[in-house]
Amino acid sequence: YSAAISACEKGGQWLLAFDLLGCMPGARLVPNEISCSAVISACEKGGQWRLALGLLGGMVPAQLVPNEVSYSAAISACEKGGAWQFALHLLDSMPAAKLIPGAISFSAAISACTREAQWQQSLGLLATMRGQRLEPTGIMLGTALSGMARGGHAAEVPAALERLRVRWAAGREEAPDLAATDGPWHRVQAPGGPAAASSATSLSQPRLLLQAPGIAALSKPFGMSTQWLHDDLSAALKAGGHTGGLALASRLDASTSGVLPVALGGEQSGAAQWLHAQFAARQVSKEYVCLCAGPPFGPAGFEGRIDAPLLKPEGAGQKAVLSPLGKEARTRYQVLEVFPWPGREDVLTLLRVSPETGRQHQIRIHLASIGRPVLGDAVYGGSTSAGGIYCPRLFLHCSRMAMLDLAGAPFRPEAPLPSELLEVLSTLRQRAPAGVSEPE
Repeated sequence: YSAAISACEKGGQWLLAFDLLGCMPGARLVPNEISCSAVISACEKGGQWRLALGLLGGMVPAQLVPNEVSYSAAISACEKGGAWQFALHLLDSMPAAKLIPGAISFSAAISACTREAQWQQSLGLLATMRGQRLEPTGIMLGTALSGMARGGHAAEVPAALERLRVRWAAGREEAPDLAATDGPWHRVQAPGGPAAASSATSLSQPRLLLQAPGIAALSKPFGMSTQWLHDDLSAALKAGGHTGGLALASRLDASTSGVLPVALGGEQSGAAQWLHAQFAARQVSKEYVCLCAGPPFGPAGFEGRIDAPLLKPEGAGQKAVLSPLGKEARTRYQVLEVFPWPGREDVLTLLRVSPETGRQHQIRIHLASIGRPVLGDAVYGGSTSAGGIYCPRLFLHCSRMAMLDLAGAPFRPEAPLPSELLEVLSTLRQRAPAGVSEPE
């Protein structure tokens, strides 16, 4: 039963998990801490915070001992339900249950307060952590600062981040010079070997775009997973005598190409914490270029915004969906070029897209939700053929980012469109005139 409940929890089937728990006594089985905690986690993922609280409260009368996982899941459920007061109450009640709140519980409570713009409460939790000799991570600190911005104190965020940067930079370890490292940029090949790399939709090699104190930016090719690239380059650096490692603060889907920043240091390094904090505080700007198909937005220069929360069920193959239970997600876009679709009122539109949040598949889902899926996106309703042209891959490319390096200087890597996407645009431009505003 516990294994089945856990499977339902991972698959986002909270109601089925709850039903299985209720069936256990009829099967002459007594629910234990593991099964109850799994159902609480399932309720958290399903946004059922009241049910999660009820299950947690019922464990003690059933002579079951809640653990930190149980409490953290219930706190996270309160966060999704906007019940920050209950989240804080649960955190405060843990010592009475003979539990010492750890980083996981504090992180969930900080997120709950931030979501409801209770930034003073978030800062208080950070102070409590330090009083208990728990060091907040860059993600926690950045999350709290994003709450400050939402609470009308955005002007104070850069100075607060600067104080964190100085502290993390003081303990900086010597980072490798990636440009001088022997081999990784030329050695990396597509999974599947040279034969896969020589196909019609061949993978270009990853390239070093820019390096600065504590950070480097890579150009990730289409078809290569972020994790695979990270692991391969980390192994290459280790083989060359560099043991500090690399850390990721953001990812690109395998089907998306473009700028990928990495921290020059392990997950606990000051460089990694600094990069995490900037992303969590939403101080990193990102620009993508994509080609979508559907009704016209407007002429070149037209701007718009999509604001729709996204829910990502756990488990392999699960697609994110629009849901009021999901996390906030906002995407801004600007029309660069408009190409006619012969014989139809629909058009192909080249967009510059700037996600204000960083949810998985955010751009793809948001554009598909308004009837304009990205070309080549079979997962969310797009097609490789539209408007009389063929696109061999997902037409989505991260063209530039902007953040600060560990020395506090601007870091602005850019990655030009790869050849296979340029060829698609060349075909469209040769076929018919368009409303033009060239992507930079």
